[in-house]
Amino acid sequence: MVVNPTAGKGRAASAGTGVLEGLRRAGHDVVDLSGPDAGTALGRARAAVAPTDRSAGLDALVVVGGDGMVHLGAQAVAGTGVPLGVVPVGTGNDFAATLGLPVRDPAAAGLALCRALDAGAAGRRAVDAAFVTGPGVPTGGRWVAGAVSAGLDAAVNARANLLRHPRGSARYTVAALLELVRYRPWSYRLTFEGVVDAGAHAADLATRRRAAGRPTSRPRPGDALRLCPGPAGTVTWTGRAALVTAANGPQIGGGIRVAPAAAVDDGLLDVLVATDLSRPGAAAVFPSMFTGGHVHRRKVHVVRTRALTIEPGPDAHADGERALPVAHADGERLGPLPLRVEVRSRALQVLVAPR
Repeated sequence: MVVNPTAGKGRAASAGTGVLEGLRRAGHDVVDLSGPDAGTALGRARAAVAPTDRSAGLDALVVVGGDGMVHLGAQAVAGTGVPLGVVPVGTGNDFAATLGLPVRDPAAAGLALCRALDAGAAGRRAVDAAFVTGPGVPTGGRWVAGAVSAGLDAAVNARANLLRHPRGSARYTVAALLELVRYRPWSYRLTFEGVVDAGAHAADLATRRRAAGRPTSRPRPGDALRLCPGPAGTVTWTGRAALVTAANGPQIGGGIRVAPAAAVDDGLLDVLVATDLSRPGAAAVFPSMFTGGHVHRRKVHVVRTRALTIEPGPDAHADGERALPVAHADGERLGPLPLRVEVRSRALQVLVAPR
């Protein structure tokens, strides 16, 4: 077990103690791998997941905290077959909410863990994870459970991490307001590999226009993200965008429905691209992201693909340009562009109590 004692305004420390004692009372042998910092805890978790003596391996790794702890746990167990148990007591808990786990109820989460462990294979759910590589990504690559943000949402995430007040999800809203004041769209080059669906958004808009009695014979500029053929079956897009998010799951930031149709077990990324929005346009889009309504706006596009490379565009380093945001993943700092995001189907096993 690994506990983040600062998660959930300090609730995780007591929650971790309660869950640990509950698991022990249920007959499980629990080892506390928590450390004074995330790096130490991750090192201990990795050593326990892949020990020199195979007979000493873990049955599961349990993390207590928010999405940042899910991110830490994924680095240790993704691709290994060792399941990840989650006690979600953080601020966001988006990954846990997506999987229907008990959120901010450590007692219920502990009971669910016991039921999942007792159920054996029936208590595991295989879900996808994204693997991110790039010259600025540390340790050769990072696993991501939820989403990779590289646009305004990444800038907001970075700003929110610096704020001391307010607490909770309201901090993200305050950070968004501060970032919108100086926002301008950035220049990107996106390369998609294995695109499955690039036209659903435009088709949805056409359906809505017909229902509203509006003409659809001449598409309006921006209705479809204009992808150009690239080498080896890839397609590319170059232009200015406010948002570039590669989502494995539907939500980020404590309930922001960034990619409402995304599924964690479909072997695909839902890539959200909001093209050159004005400052008022970006400000209008942000509130609708809490319901997922932003995906119906004309300059917001979703491309479903197996991999995505995000690079600075041709104007990214021109005089007067704002620096591109540093990419974030699961609410954690990931690194500067360029980077490549590839979905790995069913790379992560999660403890989920059978219904």
